[in-house]
Amino acid sequence: MSSSLMSVARSALLTHQTSLQTISQNIANAETPGYSRQEAVISTNTPTRMAYGAVGTGVHVDTIIRRRDQFLDDSFRAADGLASGADMRRDLMGQVEGIFGEPSDQGMSNALDAFWSGWSDLTSSPGSLSTRTIIQQRGRQAATLFNEYNTQLTQLRTSTLERLQSSVATINSVAVQVADLNQQIASSELSGNTANDLRDLRDGKLDELAKLGGTRSLTQANGSITVLIGNATLVQGDSVQKLSLAYEVTTPPPATPVTDVKVRLQIGNSPDPVTPLPSEIKAVMDVLNVDIPDTRSRLDAMAAQLVSAVNAVHTTGYTFTGTTVPGTPAGNFFAAGTPSAPVTAGNIQLDSAVANDPFRIAASGSLNGPTDNSVAQRVAQLRLTENTVSWSSATGATETGSFLGFFRGMVTRIGVDVAAANDNATVFQSLADQADSRRQAVSGVSTDEELVNMMRVQQSYQAATKMIKMADEMMQTLLSLV
Repeated sequence: MSSSLMSVARSALLTHQTSLQTISQNIANAETPGYSRQEAVISTNTPTRMAYGAVGTGVHVDTIIRRRDQFLDDSFRAADGLASGADMRRDLMGQVEGIFGEPSDQGMSNALDAFWSGWSDLTSSPGSLSTRTIIQQRGRQAATLFNEYNTQLTQLRTSTLERLQSSVATINSVAVQVADLNQQIASSELSGNTANDLRDLRDGKLDELAKLGGTRSLTQANGSITVLIGNATLVQGDSVQKLSLAYEVTTPPPATPVTDVKVRLQIGNSPDPVTPLPSEIKAVMDVLNVDIPDTRSRLDAMAAQLVSAVNAVHTTGYTFTGTTVPGTPAGNFFAAGTPSAPVTAGNIQLDSAVANDPFRIAASGSLNGPTDNSVAQRVAQLRLTENTVSWSSATGATETGSFLGFFRGMVTRIGVDVAAANDNATVFQSLADQADSRRQAVSGVSTDEELVNMMRVQQSYQAATKMIKMADEMMQTLLSLV
């Protein structure tokens, strides 16, 4: 009888010792990022069948589980993907907005306003060389601003593309780590125990993948995780299909070079594009494929139609040497494009004749009227003429307006987009924080709670030691009777 008591007490001591060790592990890792609270699951031993009934044989630790809720993990990862995507969009669109720097004395609005004012001044003094020189300088300034905007958009596209390439490389690297952890976990859990530390490490990698690529994860029966990105499988067991970037080249190729060739994600050897859920790379791809091309396209439309409108009026005019008549037909004010090299924001410039000689700027619309100012008036009136700029998006949406109105509308839209991205980043980050708090309530370590558990288990441990002492005393009593 005393040996049975000893056996039961011994099992209790070992079991509660393991529980105390598990609690100590939780307290030690209370501040460890990604650590999930562990708990020793205690079960009774198989009882011994006796003639008078079943007699208990003690207790044992069945397994050590980690407190984790897959639903809460999925909720957090979805919210974190939204938050990181909104934050990335706010950053990139803020850079687009910074290119224009409006309102500013050095911006396009001021440059165009000064350009039209120069033509208004020329109507008052059609023969003035100084006024023509001012128009020449202001026309060059407006063209230079277009060129600079285009250059900065190209630089932003290049840096954004590099960021996307880096994110894709990181996703591939982390995916390989997840596949390796899948293999380690499956091997470690063949005995029936749970590889808690490896699973914590893998969950951290899954959090990272969801933030970067909006991935989803599915748990398999053998403990491995299948990772999906968009409509494709990124990780399955210990195998990985790597992501890559590809350019969407049109067939047949366009007649003129395309500056902003769209990029897409591909996986493995599949030619089908991968469309990730809201995440960092989704935000980067949207800016690369939509926002930067649309902004540049608007600038190209504005530059081309500015050249077309001014040249259409200017070529109807005449230039004079002093008051000598008849005058000489005026050429273009801005350099005209060609079918193979149309006017864009990147190449708009003054016509070479106007750039070299301000007297080639026409004010008169009369062959024999050196003091006529009708051309200068008509160019100056372009300042307020509506519908001089028209632009259509890839979806068919159309925007029109005067030169100043169109540009200000474009800058305003970018500002509104930045504000919306900022609001979304704040809201989604709040949702992600709430989702993280909910899952931390399950998997996080509360030192106060662990200390209470420690005291409870310690009391059970002490009771087991008293049981051993009592069994020993009983044994001593029996021996003394022999």
